[in-house]
Amino acid sequence: MIQVFTKTRHTKKIDKFLNSLNFEHKIVTIKDFSPLKKFDLGVSYCYPRKIVEPLLSTPPKGFFNYHPAPLPKYVGPNELEDAIKNKETRWGVTLHKMDENYDTGKIKKINEFQLHEPPTDPTELGSISHYFLFELFKETIAELYNKKL
Repeated sequence: MIQVFTKTRHTKKIDKFLNSLNFEHKIVTIKDFSPLKKFDLGVSYCYPRKIVEPLLSTPPKGFFNYHPAPLPKYVGPNELEDAIKNKETRWGVTLHKMDENYDTGKIKKINEFQLHEPPTDPTELGSISHYFLFELFKETIAELYNKKL
């Protein structure tokens, strides 16, 4: 079973996609209480809280984070504002194995893309990032679950 920790606004698309793959899953938001039960794979998909022990080491297939920015350059919750300050024209989204630190751990995949111009609005850059992040999720979740990535 996959347990996905995410924001409420992402639950429907994640649920629909995982159902299409016939993956048993549970989606948890900050509104939910999630007792430590057995699950095979943990996923943080833009979850606004840090995953800590003992939850972090619960799933035998590991815990992975889908981060809406290129790591290791853009860590933390202010990545969009930092990209605007830096006038980035290349951007990306990252999948990494989680460890006890924030936005660290072995990077599994980064999908980079060109921006037509430096971003000026975090909402716009966020929309672009989330489009590509969900594409990365769809591209990699089965491989993660099957331990092929």
